[in-house]
Amino acid sequence: MVTTQDPVATGLITSLARPGGNITGLATLQRELSGKRLELLKETVPRIARVGALSNVEQLSRDFPDFTSYETAAQALKIQLQPLGVRGPNPDFDAAFQAAAQGRANALMTISGSLLNR
Repeated sequence: MVTTQDPVATGLITSLARPGGNITGLATLQRELSGKRLELLKETVPRIARVGALSNVEQLSRDFPDFTSYETAAQALKIQLQPLGVRGPNPDFDAAFQAAAQGRANALMTISGSLLNR
């Protein structure tokens, strides 16, 4: 397997040390960089107060580790994170961008996943 998601958190395997079954592969765990991405955005645009987080609607749950890592970083940086969820197979990006504008988002970031990676 090759995945950009945390295979343990998403339930693909039971642990990295002992994935179970006949599974080998590579996972690029980049969640640790979520806070750094927001920090760099804040350094670039110091007055930023609200950031739209565009993602698959299922990933905008408080139970989804990628979103919660951004939320934690946003709180520390005093940035309000505005969830902007889209659904597949034909995501309505226009509605998400309109919601970002109505919510007065100063910036937009995407939380990667299979829907947005296409």
